[in-house]
Amino acid sequence: MTVHPAFERPHARIKVWSIRELDDCALLPGMARRELRSWVGEHPALGDLHLIASELVTNALVHGDGPWVRMGLLPVEEGQRCYWRLSVADPGLSRAVPLPRTPGPGETRGRGLWVVDDLTRGCWGTYRTWVGERVVWALLPR
Repeated sequence: MTVHPAFERPHARIKVWSIRELDDCALLPGMARRELRSWVGEHPALGDLHLIASELVTNALVHGDGPWVRMGLLPVEEGQRCYWRLSVADPGLSRAVPLPRTPGPGETRGRGLWVVDDLTRGCWGTYRTWVGERVVWALLPR
């Protein structure tokens, strides 16, 4: 795995938000989008990265039940293929596993992971770290 030269600075691609420090948790997806723009500029994949980050950060807030949310972005090269690896983590206090679901016709929520699945062509997943954090990651061509 090769790291893009723009990301050689330590901590240039990781952001942690403390939920208690936010005036309004509904602002976090917008904060994530601004952070991504500062990391990648006007990259052609920025719009898709914005959508994916908004969904994953919102899910971490709504379902993670934790005091913080962490987002990271890593440029990855595997052979001739180049990707952005976007990850969002929370403390893992919820036992729920993030999976796409089929919402009822009157529901206004429950479609976000289908958007992530479509944008990444199914290249996303979730795991727990050795300390129990829940991480949801997504790969997007760059």
